[in-house]
Amino acid sequence: MTIYFKNGFYDDALGSVPEGAVAVGGEEYALLLAGQAQGGQIAADADGKPVLTPPRPSDYHEWDGKEWKIGKDAAVRKKAEAVAAVWEKIKQKRHQNLRGGVYVESVGKWFHNTDEARQQYTFMRTLPQLPPDLMWKTMDGGFVNLTRPLLDELSLKLLADEQQDFANAERHRVLMEQSDDPEHYDYSGGWTENYREEV
Repeated sequence: MTIYFKNGFYDDALGSVPEGAVAVGGEEYALLLAGQAQGGQIAADADGKPVLTPPRPSDYHEWDGKEWKIGKDAAVRKKAEAVAAVWEKIKQKRHQNLRGGVYVESVGKWFHNTDEARQQYTFMRTLPQLPPDLMWKTMDGGFVNLTRPLLDELSLKLLADEQQDFANAERHRVLMEQSDDPEHYDYSGGWTENYREEV
């Protein structure tokens, strides 16, 4: 029985061996398999002989017989996939940030801006008039008298914050796409402020 290698191992006792396969000694075969079990990979060198390589850094890397390299097409594909993944994270950050509270300066209070709260504000704007002495709970647990002018101010602030965060997300998208390393692009800056509980 002899073990052969050509893009995989073949045992001549079990069947045919591909043309151009290279014979591998028993001890070398055992060392290659042990190295593979430790995370290394088995690839062909320039002569087609099996060598133990360091672990493949990514699916984009190809073994050139000496080292793992990323070709031009793979590099373009890798960057495009990284850009798409990070853009999804930026959009998620924008969405979460726009649900972290909205500050209304005239009363010095933070109002909820979850999807449910936004629906309530929209509904109240459809009413011909608000109930008198409508007390509205704010994010710090206190209450304020919600009047039509306050609801208008709150609505305009919601819209302004949304526009600011949309513009910030687009700014980050452009900078991230221009980055040499979009996977590690820092998109944490420039967002509207969110409510933080005082301790």
